Amino acid sequence: MPPQGAAGRTVLLAGWLFADLLLLLLVVALGSLPREQRADAHPSPTPSDSAGSPSSRPAERGLVLKPCSFTVGTGSDASVRQQFGAQLRGAGVASRTAGFVLSFGTAPDPGPGQAAADKVNSQITKGFSRFQHAPKRGYWKYGASGKVRIDVFFLAAPDGGTAFPKGCHDEGD
Repeated sequence: MPPQGAAGRTVLLAGWLFADLLLLLLVVALGSLPREQRADAHPSPTPSDSAGSPSSRPAERGLVLKPCSFTVGTGSDASVRQQFGAQLRGAGVASRTAGFVLSFGTAPDPGPGQAAADKVNSQITKGFSRFQHAPKRGYWKYGASGKVRIDVFFLAAPDGGTAFPKGCHDEGD
């Protein structure tokens, strides 16, 4: 049987451990709370500041949650850009800005399929200014080589509308 002093130290150690865990839990809980904006963070504009001047903070734009799907054949830069441009114009979305792009290169094996998708992504990045800043990812889809499906998630229209563009179709249609 341990001496009485050892049992007391064990209880004391358990108490400190419990207190430390509670403190850690408090820090995690406080750290996960959203930050509140301070009242003085954005001073109200004076009449001379707001007279006809555009907001210094750009408006946030939403994302259309359903992608427009396009299919192009692999080939030269000019060929891919011509095919993709014609499909964008046909869908009536040539003036829309891409939010992000997922490309699926078809091939019997993953390596060539993903390489085709990545190549098409670079071809449309260089050929279309409204696609330059959109993140792009290339994926593989099993099938015969030579085609790449491009799923484009467009940013909301300038008026804030996030409706699916009328001229588009998605892979599920």
